[in-house]
Amino acid sequence: MRERYYLESSAGQDRLPRRLDFSEFPATVGRHPDCTVQLNVDRISRLHARFDLNGGELRVEDLGSTNGTFVNHKIIREPTVVAAGDVLHLADHEFRLMRDDSARSAAGKPVSSADTVIGVNSLPRHFPLQMPAFFDLLENQRVCAFHQGIHTADGELYAWELLGRSTHPELVEGPGQLFSLAAALNVEARLSRLLRRCGFEAAHRAGLDRPLFFNNHPAECEDFDELLAELAELRSLYPGLKLVFEVHEAAVTDLKVMASVREELKRMGIALAYDDFGAGQARLLELVDVPPDYLKFDISLIRGLDSRDSPKYRLLSTLNGMISELGIRTLAEGIETEVCAQLCQEIGIDLLQGFHFSRPAIIPDSG
Repeated sequence: MRERYYLESSAGQDRLPRRLDFSEFPATVGRHPDCTVQLNVDRISRLHARFDLNGGELRVEDLGSTNGTFVNHKIIREPTVVAAGDVLHLADHEFRLMRDDSARSAAGKPVSSADTVIGVNSLPRHFPLQMPAFFDLLENQRVCAFHQGIHTADGELYAWELLGRSTHPELVEGPGQLFSLAAALNVEARLSRLLRRCGFEAAHRAGLDRPLFFNNHPAECEDFDELLAELAELRSLYPGLKLVFEVHEAAVTDLKVMASVREELKRMGIALAYDDFGAGQARLLELVDVPPDYLKFDISLIRGLDSRDSPKYRLLSTLNGMISELGIRTLAEGIETEVCAQLCQEIGIDLLQGFHFSRPAIIPDSG
């Protein structure tokens, strides 16, 4: 007899039926009325996942859902074999896959449903508890814009770096928490775009007229065409903002691509900065062939800078002199002490940023 499977929902999910039976295969799950199992609950896509039984193996496939399908807490990208006892998540809704052997006993005779074989009696740890809150944050744009000052060597305010923070009461640990959750769903680019749009809108509303440094997530650099198209749209919405696009130096891997990116940014009136220079392999060739307007030293080169005898002092002095000769303005971030600030000034670094000068603060409604 053909094996029968069902999904048992996790306790505490009141809007879900306790058991979802698959009477035939392939079986689809989603919000659409034509799905084999229709689930009209938040964050489930119209066509979310498909289950198929072939050669005795049950496979689950995500159907391009918005919020992902997970097997044993790992997001799936292709049809994946599953077995009784596995934990599945459709978005943040948790299930355990069960096999129903009630049709036959071990001797091949029919038995009652009371003898259903259930491999595991209870679900393991729940999906990260913050996931429902994170979906809520994304869908309802529960974020706000912050900025931190960037100063000249003599301490005068020169520019702002745009930052983003959660306004969700359950997500209060900062952007690191948000991007960790986004990584579990492979939506880092979506979160980055949300924070960027929020920052641009707030800066425009506040009438900020100094240069605005803004970040992108490395995942966005996998498709520069899409990223540049979004920046072109934002530029058309906020033509008065003085923008500086920060790209991580590790993303500068193709000189032709970066040259094209720089030219497109120039056409849009957006300056270019290489971020976190020195975090890994410092790509000096790119500085010559595709020079940015600004270069931000990685924070690891600044932390612990406390004397002229420090190896970091000598390294920064050498790098800064070389980069300055190329006409590139340099920036040190992560400055937390007066001594560190003075040493950076002695080295000749153009711009300084860190708690010593100012902390991130919410962008006010007016300048």
